[in-house]
Amino acid sequence: MIAFTALSDVFVYIAFSYLAGSVVLKFVPISKKPVLRESKVLELLSVAAIALFSLAPVIELTNFLADDQSWFAVFFKVLVDYRTGHGWIVTGLFCIILAAATLLNFSKHITVYFLGVLILAVGYFSHVSTLNLWGGFASHTIHFLAMAVWTGILLHVSWFAESKTEWRSFLSWFTPFAIACVAVLFASGVAIMLFFVEPSQYARSWVLPYGQLLLLKHLSIVPLLAAAAINAFLNKRKYYERAWLRAESGLLLLVFLFTAFMSKQAPPHNINNTFRSEGPAPFVEMLKGPLYIPIDGSWDASINGILFIVLGLLLLAMMVIGYKRALSPWLSILCGSGFIIASYIGLMLNMSY
Repeated sequence: MIAFTALSDVFVYIAFSYLAGSVVLKFVPISKKPVLRESKVLELLSVAAIALFSLAPVIELTNFLADDQSWFAVFFKVLVDYRTGHGWIVTGLFCIILAAATLLNFSKHITVYFLGVLILAVGYFSHVSTLNLWGGFASHTIHFLAMAVWTGILLHVSWFAESKTEWRSFLSWFTPFAIACVAVLFASGVAIMLFFVEPSQYARSWVLPYGQLLLLKHLSIVPLLAAAAINAFLNKRKYYERAWLRAESGLLLLVFLFTAFMSKQAPPHNINNTFRSEGPAPFVEMLKGPLYIPIDGSWDASINGILFIVLGLLLLAMMVIGYKRALSPWLSILCGSGFIIASYIGLMLNMSY
């Protein structure tokens, strides 16, 4: 069930990104953006995907509560009595309105308004807002908005733009815009993390599934930023290379996957108690041997751990070298994935629990 709800979240992220990118690019002058292949069908499918895949947490909760009761009776009870159900009802209603606005060719200002309300609903009904209503709501909404806008523009330009189109005029505004989005993502992401993990407990949390996925998410952001830097600063050709942008979007998908699966794990509010109930994360005991409560995490450098970290850095450098040597852009995904794996192993081998 975790895989079902996590993958549903990934599809929700992609659908929101597609819609956000479509709306934002409508406000950009024609001279400052590529020639895009717009599709009302894809916009409507994205709206439908948000409504459909946002239903996954409701189904998960229904399965948990159903037991010997009628599944549909419990399903409607979840919709009426639980916050998860309320969130989907609000999402579903505004998806219907947004679909009607798209189908009837309402103005871009009306479309962006209803899409904004949907993003506000995501923030309000997020898990972090249950811990701190306004702080969690604000941080999650800002984080989700920055993610959707940045990745949405990238999605459109990498997959739905004409190959021979002006590149530098697009970069002139998108590069600073993307940097601002990344800065907002970083700040709001740290704010969200602090609701779940204290900075002093960050390394200790790596023994838990949530902490492992948080670490992998953070590591996956590094090659993504490297690919973004290649597209933004190293590519000075007149026309853009769509394959390099697609490679960047492929690395972005890794971040989505780690984020989605992380959100389905028990947060480490109390690491020892969570370890007692959830057990260790996969691969931890294989790398570190048996673990015992109380869990303590401290840096304990080892030759093998340092060599794996060096290997990860070399793979990261290979992304830039691959671009300089005109190698296949898809090699950057392999090198980026290798960086994540090698750095993860290196960090775990250098920790003592």
